[in-house]
Amino acid sequence: MSLVPAIFLDRDNTLTVDKGYSFKIDEFKWVKGAPAALKAFFEAGLLVFVITNQGGIGRGFFTIDDMHKFHHHLMIMALEAGGSIQDIAYCPHHPKAVVNTLKTPCRCRKPEPGLFFDLSEKWKLDLRQSIMIGDKMSDMEAGKNAGCHTYLFEGDDLGILAKQIIKTHFQLNVEDA
Repeated sequence: MSLVPAIFLDRDNTLTVDKGYSFKIDEFKWVKGAPAALKAFFEAGLLVFVITNQGGIGRGFFTIDDMHKFHHHLMIMALEAGGSIQDIAYCPHHPKAVVNTLKTPCRCRKPEPGLFFDLSEKWKLDLRQSIMIGDKMSDMEAGKNAGCHTYLFEGDDLGILAKQIIKTHFQLNVEDA
């Protein structure tokens, strides 16, 4: 079985607007160009995954169930935008966790690459041909640690960046933004 490339996206401030430990559905908001990016990746036939640190769980700010509800809403909104998110991997650990089992160090909190390896095994992904897009250096480091190409999103327009990535990395034609 051959491995396939993928797009990995950080969640907070890359795909969705972060209001500080975001988990409330009524506060959900896309970053500029996120719906267009998801649609462009889908139309290019690329699998999209979200990799996110969710230390608010470890810190007791919200529950895993709260996060799952938010992620379910995110996946529905992606479909409504004409895109698709295959899967979402998260790390609940944090150095200031209120429960010892959720304190770092761990293998999954970015910049560690554990979530990439888990998704790669589950979905048969070629990490060397895959892309990580995030807004922090820890996202870039995690992607590199997993063997991915990395792109720093600086908050302009995710849709424009997506089209550039598709053209340059995957050498596919996409409509100009």
